[in-house]
Amino acid sequence: MSEPASFKFDEVGAWSELKLEIVEKYGAAYTKAFARHPSLKKYYVDSFSGAGAHISKSTKKMIDGSPVRALRINPPFDGFHFIDLNQQKTAHLKTLCGARDDVHIETGDASKYLIDQLLPTINYTKFNRALCLFDPYGLHLHWRAMELAGKSGAV
Repeated sequence: MSEPASFKFDEVGAWSELKLEIVEKYGAAYTKAFARHPSLKKYYVDSFSGAGAHISKSTKKMIDGSPVRALRINPPFDGFHFIDLNQQKTAHLKTLCGARDDVHIETGDASKYLIDQLLPTINYTKFNRALCLFDPYGLHLHWRAMELAGKSGAV
C-alpha cells in the first residue's frame, strides 16, 4: 500500500496495538452474543476511525486499524459507521471498504454527526444495538454524545 504524498498514516505504539486487538475480540464476542436474535440489528460505530490503517512504531509496518478489523468480524455487524474529521483519512478508508452497502463513512465533526443524526436512530425500543468507539485524538468529543449513547439503552 503506497502513501499519498499529502497523507501520513498515524504511527501507533504498543498500547494502541493492544487496544486494537481488544476491540476486535470484543466486537466478535458482541456479535456472537446477539447472533441468536436475527431481528436485532447490530451496528459498529467508530467516531474517530482514522484511515483504517496505521504504522506500528515497533515494526514500522502497516497494521489494520479498528474499521478494517470490525469489517472482518464474524458473525458480522449489520452496519458500520466510520467518522473522521480528516478528509484524506476518510478517502483512504473508502478505498479499504470498497463498495459495501453496509458501510457509511462520514467526514466531519463526530460529535455533531452522532448527536444530530446517528445516535437518535439507535434505541433499545427500535431493536437495534451499537458498539460505539469514542476514542478521540484529543478532546474533540462533546459529552452530549456520550450522554445520548448512555440514555439510548442500546449502546
